[in-house]
Amino acid sequence: MRASKNPQRWLHTALLCALSWSGQALASSPELSAGAGVKTRPHPKNAKALKQTAADPHLIPPPLPACPGMIDNATVRLGVAPEGHLNIPCPTNPVSSGTHGTSWIGLRYLPTNGEAAAPGSPCEGWGVASADLGVSGFSSADCGAHNVTVEINAPSPISTMSVVRVGNTFRVTHIYTPTSLTNFLYQVNVLIENIGTVNVADLRYTRGIDYDILPNTFSEYVTIAGTAGNPWVVGAVDNNFVSLDPLAPNFPLMGGVGDFTNLGPGDLGAQIDFKLGALAPGEVRSFRTFYGAAGNHADAVNALAAVGASTYSLAKGNWNGSGNPLSPSGAPTGTFAATTGQPNTFMFGFRPPETPSHCTVECPGVLSHGVYTVDRAGAADRCVVNGQYDNRVVAVTTLHGERVEFSCMDYGSPYGNPCNIVPGADTCNLTVFQKLCSSPTFAQYCL
Repeated sequence: MRASKNPQRWLHTALLCALSWSGQALASSPELSAGAGVKTRPHPKNAKALKQTAADPHLIPPPLPACPGMIDNATVRLGVAPEGHLNIPCPTNPVSSGTHGTSWIGLRYLPTNGEAAAPGSPCEGWGVASADLGVSGFSSADCGAHNVTVEINAPSPISTMSVVRVGNTFRVTHIYTPTSLTNFLYQVNVLIENIGTVNVADLRYTRGIDYDILPNTFSEYVTIAGTAGNPWVVGAVDNNFVSLDPLAPNFPLMGGVGDFTNLGPGDLGAQIDFKLGALAPGEVRSFRTFYGAAGNHADAVNALAAVGASTYSLAKGNWNGSGNPLSPSGAPTGTFAATTGQPNTFMFGFRPPETPSHCTVECPGVLSHGVYTVDRAGAADRCVVNGQYDNRVVAVTTLHGERVEFSCMDYGSPYGNPCNIVPGADTCNLTVFQKLCSSPTFAQYCL
């Protein structure tokens, strides 16, 4: 269990280190679909983007010299736009490996300099909607944007935060930060707030990416897993060239619907639509997603297992294992990369929302050597540290495998005190804890 989080003591900061993780793979050896050894043609949208860029290199205005929004943990590099989707131009960044290299940054694996999201038409993006109210908004670099207004864009070298408003119904926050559980993934905390005046009965969220994997860009094998029988998933397809609007229909490119393994080769993507329940006015629904890459299949699925991402997509190249997969002229096609995941496997993961189901009153994690003592007169319990009383006690639960704390104090209306101060041992007020975790002010501390 990692260090506890308490809004009275800790600020959200970028994590300082990344630890490798080993464990059991999420799936057995991948199966291959038909078409091995075939170099496919790019999707028409990617082909059009390549022609436009070649005809007019000034089509895309250059960003600021420092390329704000480009973040990395020394293994994975992301380019995060102010609206929260991936893909930003960065002329000072090295051109990516493989065919159709680009200096744009979307999702890059630094050991190979492989870029998975930016070549051709950069279509990675997200969308949010109320299916019952018919309200939606979505954003991407090149595959449409609607009803999204940026409120906050706060990049730093290793983490970034985007806050946008979707009409008068939602405020959506994406916080990209490294995770200490693996250096192969970036964690993306997503918080969706109902800023409207009516209840949202059917909240939806969509995330999609057009994968373009070296060595033969626009020819890859894609896997989607963890959607079958999943109450959080509405649907999934192998196509990210459909609308990112969660209310729009979608369709597959090569028949990939729901769960499938190593579909390809083709110019494919992965789009997953999530169903997140009801959301009352003033409340927040929060969950974790992940983007990253590893040097092989096993490391990729182990990284996803480490962070608890049970729903995910993978993308691997069309390569037979011979030649130089990093060459700008490509390499021989085949199924070696699909089988092994070498030289890089790119991935997206989703971990569903978690709501506190129990809580206790304890000494805070920062006082791990403290001794909890009960005040039997009905006053607040205390901790004894080195023979001295310390009045700090906290309400505690575990979410996403981490300890989450709130100090025993009155947080005001409509929350109250998460601790019941009673004669004998104080108890935790689960209802108050749940309200704090679904509030705009405190929800981020429960992720």
